[in-house]
Amino acid sequence: MRLRYRLLVGALLVVGSGACGVLPGSQPAATAVPPTTSAVPTVAVSPVPSKPTAASPGSSPSAVAKPTAAPATSNAAVEKVWVGNTDGEGVYLRKTPAMADRIKAYPDKTLLVIIGADEDGDGQSWHHVRAPDGVEGYVPVQYTVTTEP
Repeated sequence: MRLRYRLLVGALLVVGSGACGVLPGSQPAATAVPPTTSAVPTVAVSPVPSKPTAASPGSSPSAVAKPTAAPATSNAAVEKVWVGNTDGEGVYLRKTPAMADRIKAYPDKTLLVIIGADEDGDGQSWHHVRAPDGVEGYVPVQYTVTTEP
């Protein structure tokens, strides 16, 4: 059985080497025809950026990329204002930056959160705000103050 196996392996080596045109221990013939080459298109692959992962226990906080939020207004220092400068009359929140679009009145000292960039309308500047009760709209800048009254 072993002899048959050795003969089979030997025969395969000879046949396999002959298929390549070179027998073990011999030199290739000088008249061998060089293999033909064909152009193989290449594709450039760009690396895919990885998403930052949460910090593992014991890692430093600076190792994790932290997203930065864009400021809610054109004036990044002011994120909230209070109703003021109304001589106790309060101010109406408007649907649009126009005096005629009244929604609801708010008294002096009401905290308003700025939710968008200031806009111009009806000849004045307006804050885009959210009131404590969730109503969103516009209020004239002149009827707000930036420090808590």
